[in-house]
Amino acid sequence: MSNANPILILQMQRMGDLVLSFPLIGWLKSLYPDTPIWLVGEPVFYEGLLKISPPVTYFAYSDAHALRSREYSLIVNLSHRPEAAALSGSLQAGKRIGPYINDKGSLHINGDWQLYRASISHNNRHNLFHWADLNGMDLLSSSSMRHTFWPPLKKRNGGNNGKVGLFVGASEAEKRPDAAFWSYLAAKFIRMGARPVLLGGKADMPLADDAARKLGATSINLSGNFSITELCTFIGNLDLLIAPDTGPMHIANWLGVPTLNISLGPVNAWETAPFSPGQYVLRSTLSCVGCWSCTQKSVLCKEAMQAEKVSIIARLLLENRHAQLAEVDVAHNQLWETRRDEFGLFDLRPVNGHCPSHLGRSRFWQYFFGLQLGFMPQSANAKLAEAAEAMRDNRLMPVAISAGSALLKAVHAALRVKNYAELQKNDFWLASPPLLRPLSSYIQFMLHNEDFSPASIARSLEFTEAFLSYVSA
Repeated sequence: MSNANPILILQMQRMGDLVLSFPLIGWLKSLYPDTPIWLVGEPVFYEGLLKISPPVTYFAYSDAHALRSREYSLIVNLSHRPEAAALSGSLQAGKRIGPYINDKGSLHINGDWQLYRASISHNNRHNLFHWADLNGMDLLSSSSMRHTFWPPLKKRNGGNNGKVGLFVGASEAEKRPDAAFWSYLAAKFIRMGARPVLLGGKADMPLADDAARKLGATSINLSGNFSITELCTFIGNLDLLIAPDTGPMHIANWLGVPTLNISLGPVNAWETAPFSPGQYVLRSTLSCVGCWSCTQKSVLCKEAMQAEKVSIIARLLLENRHAQLAEVDVAHNQLWETRRDEFGLFDLRPVNGHCPSHLGRSRFWQYFFGLQLGFMPQSANAKLAEAAEAMRDNRLMPVAISAGSALLKAVHAALRVKNYAELQKNDFWLASPPLLRPLSSYIQFMLHNEDFSPASIARSLEFTEAFLSYVSA
């Protein structure tokens, strides 16, 4: 057994978040092959995932007292719960990534990318970094991520007789289709000779029961029948899983099961879609897609999702006729395929239709932060310049440039008189136009996180000047 101080990961969120941390465990195993990896999580989740989890020693938060007897070479806190930050700050560690509470009782965040992640809360409109990638970007280089081996999808050749899982549930009502959607879809599969099964947790049983009653086939309803361990085994034997944004979708992806993600509600598919290459995502083309929380009178993206179109896509996937997916008319939606880009990062490729116009602006911010935070190689400068040129053509760009110039002046003025009252306002970033908010939010978080240190102010000026230099050229 290694005598090295362990690496400790704190992941005290939901099941899907735990599965999204599995790549990080693999990366850490590769970087530190002789170092034990421990993980503090929720027993209700990790106990059910033990058979599919990478090798790691799990602990419950209730056992935290036992963790204080050790020193850790590295602590990575992926949780936003206050008790996780308190635990991280109370332990001895050579290096700390993520939120922690220091000996003065103040909350701080270590790691540029974990700070970036915090800064896009309620501000993720232009974020193109996947949560699974962000978990490791403070520790990895683009080269390391580019050489990650992603297991290929299982080829089952299920054809018309394929076994299809329809996972009906999600954590929020806005993220999941209604019973009529699932019953229509199941009926289509039955008519084509496939074997659909309604799946869900205990909380999803009323929805699955309703769908089964509408269909008149209660025998296909297995919602609430499985423990997490049993669900993993069942999902692993499917030919296709169709699911909204939910933990079992990530389980299917981890197991290499072909997956069609129905991306609805306050979900940004770039953040939470299946993270392995070769999976599919169907999402609305509405301009509000990718929100943090829905502000519409009704969930418009949910209303635009048609079960008939989903059934056509699913049939082509079952029959391995991927080339024909581009010909499917998906109405007010767009089909995307997951992939990895030249920097090793998660990406979505449009299968049918053109990229939405706002994606170009999001690309700018992806390359901007990728370079400013030192993850992307200098070769990404050409990509950033290309994205900046497209940004300059945007009719809202003069407003963003004006706001950026005002931000630059405000930071300069605060530095000169050492009065940070204006920059300390909680709505500082919200005062910026939406196009500038990725930058203004990151600057606000950075200044607060570093107690307005000279280094943080200098970096704020550097970031703002870099933005203006790219978009004003």
